[in-house]
Amino acid sequence: MEHAAIVHNEEQYIVHNPKEVTQILNDLIKQKSMIKVSFNHGSDVYLTSIISIDAKTGLVYLDVGVDDEFNRRLLASNHVVFIKEDGVKIKWTSSHVAGVDLKDGKAIKITLPKDMVRLQRRDFYRFSTPVANPVMCKIPVPDVLKPEEETILELTLVDVSLGGIGTMVAAPLNPALVIGQTLSGCKIGFPDVGETNLALMVKNITEIRVQDAVTKYRVGFEYVEPSRGNEGLINRYVYILERQAIALAHGAA
Repeated sequence: MEHAAIVHNEEQYIVHNPKEVTQILNDLIKQKSMIKVSFNHGSDVYLTSIISIDAKTGLVYLDVGVDDEFNRRLLASNHVVFIKEDGVKIKWTSSHVAGVDLKDGKAIKITLPKDMVRLQRRDFYRFSTPVANPVMCKIPVPDVLKPEEETILELTLVDVSLGGIGTMVAAPLNPALVIGQTLSGCKIGFPDVGETNLALMVKNITEIRVQDAVTKYRVGFEYVEPSRGNEGLINRYVYILERQAIALAHGAA
């Protein structure tokens, strides 16, 4: 059975949905991504790429190594780790690798992974959210005039990552938006995915001057210990934005 190879702090990035797993593998094929294959406790390593996926049989075909003795050790291993390291990290393991003869030559085959780790580097990958139909973040905060009562602060998202969100706020800033402040019950309606309900911490506030001397602020938030359900929603939406960005880049090329 093929599973993700989990290390500390990677549990929240596991993809379990079979359709998502298949889509990620198909994207690796389209992008001609190189996959590092590691076995025998890391003493044997080679680079490969995915040739094809047979959804009906649940098999994944990859290029085999060029050395017969190396390939013999590969086929005999019961713990093989597959990693795509550049950009967004993709990782899964296989307990059984078999050799197969294809029309174009020898290859290896594994069963479709049951799950995999999809780890985005938090600091580097922020994806812009739609401008035409903006994603809103609704945050309950104390009413300015009646602090004992709550009001809903609606902020427009400008970008999103696995670590947090960026929003644009018109002046004046609500008193609740202070760096270091944690705000609970924040709801973000991600299109085609679902609505989160989580805590956000204000990480940074940047003043921005726009046309006609209007002042706005970019307010960055970090997710605070999101639940597994919320992490799943965030992961799925970021993945949708990533695929759209790749498609746009290919279309412009």
